[in-house]
Amino acid sequence: MRIYYKILFFLLWCFGAQQLQAEDTGLPFSLGEKMKYSIYAAKWKVGYQTIELHSVKEWNETPVYLLKGLSRSSPLLSIFYRLNDQWDIYMRMDSFIPLRVEKDWQEGKDEGYYVYDIDQQGKTVTLRNMKSGKNKIMNAKNTVFDLFSLVYYYRLNYTAFDEIYAFDFLESRGVKTVYFQNEGSMEVRIPQIAVNHMLKVRKLKQIGDVGIEIYISDDSLRIPLKILAPSKLPKNKVIDIEFILDEYYPGPDQKVLPSVYKFL
Repeated sequence: MRIYYKILFFLLWCFGAQQLQAEDTGLPFSLGEKMKYSIYAAKWKVGYQTIELHSVKEWNETPVYLLKGLSRSSPLLSIFYRLNDQWDIYMRMDSFIPLRVEKDWQEGKDEGYYVYDIDQQGKTVTLRNMKSGKNKIMNAKNTVFDLFSLVYYYRLNYTAFDEIYAFDFLESRGVKTVYFQNEGSMEVRIPQIAVNHMLKVRKLKQIGDVGIEIYISDDSLRIPLKILAPSKLPKNKVIDIEFILDEYYPGPDQKVLPSVYKFL
């Protein structure tokens, strides 16, 4: 029976790789695509974040795409507060819905290694603390996403966000139902892409809570160009954390690339 599954996985792997490489699939990305963002706090650059569609793997006998994420503080900030979070996200090849998230993290003086096994049908997430050996079962109400898998799911299913879209966001030690609303088209300035003119984007905004805003390019790539995440501080103060696209590397088999990104 295991031989059968291995053969099936191999065939699906070949099919999936060919689908990502083909010109006429309509997918806005291919394997090897990488995005790099600068992170700003109150307009000061404090670090960077990368997202990479890395490879095709197998998890629990299911063909998956491996998506890698990294958030790291700048050398100056690291003297006072070190951020070094690394993610491996395993997403179904047929839907880009995450099944497993592995997070190796260091935030200030705290660090750990967490594994989240996501049962999307059963609406549960099993959090495994790989250092302490403790497990925690978390219940969800909707499809569960982390930030990185949500980006790719949106790029494939952007019409699902035409109105209010509800999902459960995977937090460090829990899941939380959030709602995003499409606020239509507008223009923003992204210095590394276009210094002298505005870019047309589609804006999604979180309803209630902190009010995260995501600005997605209104072109065939549908890349999040800017993310604004207000962060609450003591004494009811709020600081804006901004993620702004700094560099874009298309996958080697990506055939369609809007001219505005070709010099990045």
